[in-house]
Amino acid sequence: MKTLFEQAVTILTLGFSLLMASFNVHADAAHKLQEKLENIDSYKASFSQEIRDEFNTLLDSSSGYFELQRPKQFRWVVADPYEQEIVADGDNLWQFDRDIEQINVSELTASLETTPAAILTKNEVDIVDNYNVAEIATSSEDTMLFQLSSKAEDSLFERLLMEFKGEQLIALQVSDNLGHTTSIEFSDINLDPDFAKNHFAFTPPDEIDVIDNRKKVADNAKDKP
Repeated sequence: MKTLFEQAVTILTLGFSLLMASFNVHADAAHKLQEKLENIDSYKASFSQEIRDEFNTLLDSSSGYFELQRPKQFRWVVADPYEQEIVADGDNLWQFDRDIEQINVSELTASLETTPAAILTKNEVDIVDNYNVAEIATSSEDTMLFQLSSKAEDSLFERLLMEFKGEQLIALQVSDNLGHTTSIEFSDINLDPDFAKNHFAFTPPDEIDVIDNRKKVADNAKDKP
């Protein structure tokens, strides 16, 4: 019969083994996701999007198209029910709300650092070190579903789901800190779009008001002792 000490050692060893097995599973999922993301240098697709609250009430729905060129360049265009364009040109983030004829511009890195968009747009994202990742079983052999949560305390999202069919990113779901869930489905996917050199350049129309948040950040930095 085992002594209490021997039983305790057995329990601790088993617990440690289970912990290491769990760690290895999560690390393996993170490496798989990292490989999927590294294969996406450019991307173009149509999208449909729904935003729901914590009671699953539909708050907003929209559709449009998404274009991506790493590093840090993308265009997110909402065509219905209202017109909105969000453009990252590598240095700045432009948001053009056509219905109210207003443009907001901010410094790109600061705007994206703690958002899910950073995972898709940054040149290098260390998934293993920065995110907790789990692979969720699916009913299709060629479909992979990953669940992520950020290790950063200031992250703007609680959970991110990324679904791939083969090498194609086909869906995203983001749960934020306010209890809202944004679900995005992609279609007409092109993993090798031919974008012109200045495709992601943005020039504000002369007649549109521009709110430049870059100046505010710079001014605040100057005012600090």
